[in-house]
Amino acid sequence: MKTKLSLQQVNDLSPNEFHQIFINVIECWSEGAIYVSALVPFKNFDRLIESFHRYLDQLSIENKLKILRLHPDLAGKLADDDLLTDESKYEQSCAGLDLLTAENKLKMNELNYKYKQKFSFPFVICVRENSKFEAILKGISERIDNEVQQEIEIGIGEVKKICRLRILEIVDYSK
Repeated sequence: MKTKLSLQQVNDLSPNEFHQIFINVIECWSEGAIYVSALVPFKNFDRLIESFHRYLDQLSIENKLKILRLHPDLAGKLADDDLLTDESKYEQSCAGLDLLTAENKLKMNELNYKYKQKFSFPFVICVRENSKFEAILKGISERIDNEVQQEIEIGIGEVKKICRLRILEIVDYSK
């Protein structure tokens, strides 16, 4: 386990160091780290997290869609081919998505396909907050009936949860 940064260490990072450390707190979207690095110093860790969340909120619909489209399918082809980012691999394994039975994998893939056909982006859920396969299936089954605009906002809300947990993997929130 790597050592987490204190708030002082975060505030002392150069912009380049900040980018490198926080580059994937928003899946494959380094622009978030670039934007937030300009807001250093942070009074506390909540401000750091809020800065990433505010960044996501102010994005255009087109950029929100781009971010959602960067997320991998849950238990999908990227996982099968071992091409997930380290963060996504860890998160999907926390939910046991790397250990699904063939039947459950088929269910997940069918729902992923239906969801993606309707919305043109993958189903995004913070699996670490929904770590049971049944809860994830329930989430996708319920959300597939949403309107596109509603699902974009829900998806970005899930991205915020993922972002927060990824930041907490980097920083020592207790100090």
